[in-house]
This record gives sequence, structure tokens and C-alpha cells, in this order.
Amino acid sequence: MSSFKDFDLKETIYLGLNDLRYKEPTPIQEQSIPLVLQGKDVLGSAQTGTGKTGAFVIPLLQKILKNKNDHTQALILSPTRELAQQIDEQIFAIGYHTGITSAIVIGGSDFSEQAKAIRAGVDIIVATPGRLLDQMNILNIDFSHINYLVLDEADRMLDMGFLPDVTKIIKSVPEQRQTLLFSATLPNELKRMVNKVMKDPVTIAIEASKPADSVDQQVYFVSQNEKVKLVEHLFDTMEWETALIFTATKRGTDQLERTLKKRGVKAVSMHGDRSQQERNEALRAFKNKQFPVMVATDVLSRGIDIDNISVIINFDVPNNPEDYIHRIGRTGRYDKTGTAITLVNPKAKKYFQAIENVVGDQLKEMPLPGKKAEKSKGKSPSESKQAAPRPKPQKERPGSKKTDSKPSKQQAQKSAGQKTTKSQQKKSAPDKKENDPSKNQQSRPSESSASRNKGSTSDHRKNINETPPRTYGPARVQEEIDIFQPDIIEKAVERNKRVRKPAKGVWGIIKSMIPKIRAK
Repeated sequence: MSSFKDFDLKETIYLGLNDLRYKEPTPIQEQSIPLVLQGKDVLGSAQTGTGKTGAFVIPLLQKILKNKNDHTQALILSPTRELAQQIDEQIFAIGYHTGITSAIVIGGSDFSEQAKAIRAGVDIIVATPGRLLDQMNILNIDFSHINYLVLDEADRMLDMGFLPDVTKIIKSVPEQRQTLLFSATLPNELKRMVNKVMKDPVTIAIEASKPADSVDQQVYFVSQNEKVKLVEHLFDTMEWETALIFTATKRGTDQLERTLKKRGVKAVSMHGDRSQQERNEALRAFKNKQFPVMVATDVLSRGIDIDNISVIINFDVPNNPEDYIHRIGRTGRYDKTGTAITLVNPKAKKYFQAIENVVGDQLKEMPLPGKKAEKSKGKSPSESKQAAPRPKPQKERPGSKKTDSKPSKQQAQKSAGQKTTKSQQKKSAPDKKENDPSKNQQSRPSESSASRNKGSTSDHRKNINETPPRTYGPARVQEEIDIFQPDIIEKAVERNKRVRKPAKGVWGIIKSMIPKIRAK
């Protein structure tokens, strides 16, 4: 297949593809689009950045155009809000000239606006399972005209505990439908669901478990307390523009963001407990390079299209090779190259070994600063030495605060031959709490029903990024560019710094009485 023209699509779809400068289909698109157009159930898998979204959006637009009516015909389920938004953006961009409408139903956004969109009978609904169930519990939603059901990143939905929600939603749509399921892996639970919800699916697998060759994969064996110091060293010695740092827990994400900011690095963070407005603002700031460092859980590991990420750092080792592949797939996309760095502490070696078994020949063990490498995987020692981060002339790193070039007091003392006092040594020692961003690094992040409810009916805060159901066509008014306001995040960080948990036990009682005693 050399061109999208070979699919015999509607001219209005070609206009949208031309707007995006899409000339040739990717391998997953080339194999999936004809099968979807034929009406077959498709089970597809491919690594991140290969165009899976277009593989189902393009044929769905074609099929809906052939049988346009006043009811919702397609339901697309996604594990995360960001991925749902990206799918909706693809529908908007490719379907701009078609007149097809869509609505996005996700947590953290205006509940009433979503309800209006559902009642209006848009052609396509893109939703996260938790928020869609919230709407179904309140509205009498008519899904009887659904002809197409898409489950995107299905294995991720299982990891996040969405299987019961997805099962309920599937029971509400007609059995006579076309089902498309895209997943990186097929765990046993997912295989059982596939057998129940799909009819004779055609399986398409495109390099589902192989990292891109354009990614330079490096490994550092380091203690947990030394990880932050190593990250600082990498930022100082590598050439980079943007960096995405993955952590295992939401708490660890917040701690690492605060630690990096204290050390002069402009960083934002994202995880499942943040409001949709905060997540949108953080992602926009990172994409615009206003904050060149993003710290995130696996909520950002799949499906999110962010261009030109220089470095991926696995601050915590993922629990399985599939998550590792998806994380590092954020860099080295299309015709670009990138670097993926994994920091392995002693407790995480068992998880790293599973990754090593899959991609061991592509991994390079790097020496810690000031130490010689013991071994190099996949390359000769000379090649490994050349691949190590090259020190540059000292200059301000991207996103850091300007530092004074004058020597510190301790450096002046050392140059004069003076001995550092014990109090100075104690003051200069790193804060252990600061260098331990994630004590329980092996626990996996999951968007539980409790966290989802933060953006459900109980969340009455209006989302400034919420948009009404989109109507695609030349008559659509150009939306204003949404300008990021960095002071919102800064204020939130400062507010969180001032919050302190109350002390427990006898000391907690005594401490609570101190302000009253002082007042007297």
C-alpha cells in the first residue's frame, strides 16, 4: 500500500488527511483499515507511535458517512483522559470536512455539558469507563443504535481496574455490532473478554514487543538515595531539550517534582489524582517547553502524542517489559532519535531482569559518575565509553535557575586550605527525605474508582478547557488558542508546601495546645 487513495475513501476524509499531511498509511493502518471497512472484528497490537488511532478513526468515519443518521453510532473507550482527548482531536482533525460530530466524556470535565452532548445524539462518543458509567447511572442513555465499539489500550484498562466497568458498558450496547480492540499485550483476563465480546476477530500484530531502534537505552545501577543526584548529573552533562521522568506512585511523583524544583529545575507533574484542569495545564506547559521536565506516572506512558522528547528517565523501574516499551516509546519517534535511561536500585532488580530478557541486547550498562563500568550489554567497552554522556562546558541547563558563578563559602575555605567544620558538613549533607521520592516504588499507579470520582458528579468546579460537542465542517468557528497560565501551578505548589499533616499521639496533643498557650 503506497497511498491512502488506495482505500477508496470519501473525498472529505482525503481533505482531512491532506490537511494533516498524511500521505502514506503506517503498517498497522495499512493492515487494519481494509478489514474494518469489510466489517470484520479486529484485534490489533502495535508499539507506541505507529498510528493505531488512525487505524480505527479513518475507517469509522468512512462507515458513518455511508450510513449517517441522528443517533450515536460509535463508542470508543480509553483508559485515560489524555488519550481520550487525543482520540477526539484525531476525529476532529481527520473529520473536519465531513460534518461528523463527536463528544468526549471524561472525569474532571463539566458533567452537564457532557450530558447535553449525549442527549444530542452525536455520531461518536469517546469516553473513559468511569465517567461514562456515572452518566449512565443518571441518564437513560440509548445505546441501541451503536454499530461500532472500540476498546483502545485494552490491557491498560485491565491494569487500572476498569474490567468491571467495561463489562457493564458492553452489556448496554447491541450484540450485533462491529468490535475493534487494540492492545499491547493479551493477558488471560483480556483473552477471556475477547472471546466473549468479539466474533471471529482477525489478529494484527506489528512489532508489539520490540523497542524502536532509534532509542539509545541506558541503565544505571544506583541506590534509591542517589537517584536524584544522578538525575541532576545527567541534566548537567547531556544535551537535551525536554525530559519525561516516570515514577511508580502518585506520591513519588509529587515528591520528585518538589525536589527538582528546589534544586533549580523547572518541572511539572501529572498523575491520576490531579484535576482535569491541572492535567491539561501541565501537559500544555510541557508541550510548549515552558516547563521542560515532566514527572508522571504511567498515565502518560501510552497514546499521548508529544513531539521531540529528548530523554525518557525511568526513575522507578516498571513492573513488566510491556510498560517499559511503552514508556521509552515516548522518545525516538518517527524519524527522530532519543535516549531512554533506567535507574535500577537493588529492590527493582527482579523487575529489571524481566525487561532484560526481552530487550537485553539493546541495553547498555553505564558507569556511575566517578566509577568505571563493570560491563556493557550489547556493545564493546570502547563503544560503551563513547556512548556515555559527554561533559560539556558548564552552562545553564534547560529549565534551571541561573546560578551565581562565584565560588561558595565552602569552596573558598577548601582552596585556602581550611578545614570544613562539622556544622558545615552537616549543613551540606543531602536531605534523605528529599532524595527518597518514592519509598514504595513497586506499587503500581491505578486510577481507582475513588480517584475517578474526584472528577465525577461531586466535582462542581468548572473546567476552563471544557468544550461543547464538536461539529466538523468549514462553518466551524476557529477556537481561540488556549494560553497556559503557569502561575496557577506555582500557586498550587506553594499551597501544598504549606500543608502539614497533624502530629499523632501525645506529642500531637501537646503540639496542638502550643498556639492556645502562646495566645494567652
